[in-house]
Amino acid sequence: MRTFFFLHFILVGNLVSAQTYTVVADSLRLPNGLEIDAQSRLWVVESGYGFDDGAVSILQPDGALLPVVVGLPAFFDTTSQESVGPWHTTALPNNRLGVFSPIDGGVLIFDLTGFVPGQSQPLTVADAVGSVIIADFVYQNQPPDMPDSNPYTGVVDANGNWYIADAGFNGIVKVDAAGQRSVLCKFGPIANPTPVGPPYYDAVPTRIIAKPGGGFYVSNLTGFPFLEGSASIFEVSPNGIVTTHATGFTMLTDLTLNANTGDLYALQIGTFDLSIFNFDPNSAKVWRLRPDGSREVIADNFDLSPGMALDGKGNLYVTELGLGRVLRFDGAVSATKEHLSDLTEFSLSPNPAVDFSRIDFFLKNASPVHVQVLDATGKLVFSQNFGALEPGKHELIWRRQNHPAGLYWVDIHTKTGVKTQKLILK
Repeated sequence: MRTFFFLHFILVGNLVSAQTYTVVADSLRLPNGLEIDAQSRLWVVESGYGFDDGAVSILQPDGALLPVVVGLPAFFDTTSQESVGPWHTTALPNNRLGVFSPIDGGVLIFDLTGFVPGQSQPLTVADAVGSVIIADFVYQNQPPDMPDSNPYTGVVDANGNWYIADAGFNGIVKVDAAGQRSVLCKFGPIANPTPVGPPYYDAVPTRIIAKPGGGFYVSNLTGFPFLEGSASIFEVSPNGIVTTHATGFTMLTDLTLNANTGDLYALQIGTFDLSIFNFDPNSAKVWRLRPDGSREVIADNFDLSPGMALDGKGNLYVTELGLGRVLRFDGAVSATKEHLSDLTEFSLSPNPAVDFSRIDFFLKNASPVHVQVLDATGKLVFSQNFGALEPGKHELIWRRQNHPAGLYWVDIHTKTGVKTQKLILK
């Protein structure tokens, strides 16, 4: 099964340095997905250690877990050295709950009518009232020598159509209200520019969420060798046309949208160090993408993290897979982190550009500065390290040279983080 957490057993026990977050739960069995429902309750999925010990619970403010579904299928794959279990949940109409279970080949559906968390007996697989299965359909649409299905996340539209991101299939499967299955889109293989690993690696779609106005946002992880800067956020139209919304990320596992501001949040599970063949400790981070195309890191320095949720107060919750924890970054803390950035102004002119664009930025404090330009595929096309710069206004002229028309990203790295602007070449 083409999953991406094949080093669980190595990661358990990594130490985390101090940072401005609160541990709201610990001792969980490989916590994965997080969701916040209409009642502001925080739901957490434990993928389990491989003994059919997957579970879905409601996490109380005091850290107590109220089990809702227990005994979900989970096993340890000795070939890939990974634990496989339930990944995420989704709230459904009529008080129903969907649980994404790759072992079952899709989504298990539970009726929570009359269920009282903390009082009712937890449900089990035997209590499922339905399912949405896609694995057999996926196998029929793959080469027979490499069948792979991993239904990871999904959404349901107002008409009852399911759209499921299958990380093994590298595509989105649509299941209409009548149960008819079809391929909405596929994400093609990506050329590997390094000598490590195969010549092409998989896109590995992870989170799919509804896009305001129609269509979807989809994040991707990318397959081995998990190159930094190779992950993207895609837009997928209702009829399956894929375009790149933003690129230059690393190993994205979750997305969430602030409906009030239009800000899009993207979770980086971590970075992978080929020299030790393991994930770097404390390398998870959360990006916030503004509607104007700018972006900044608002939470970082925590451990391997596949799941994220944002509450109505702007508090951010993340899971730490190997350490078995759920962390909360307070909204005020995240905002303060942004305001403390050394980079207070950043603009591109002209934009769209024809021959050149002037990059203007203002430093509030002295800082080392590194400017990069990436194309729409995440390929680095320009890099300049300025070393330490004094406070004040600075500028750089970036000339187009032979670069083709299209979308580019301009990153400015300082000691307090990275900010990005979108640049269009005509």
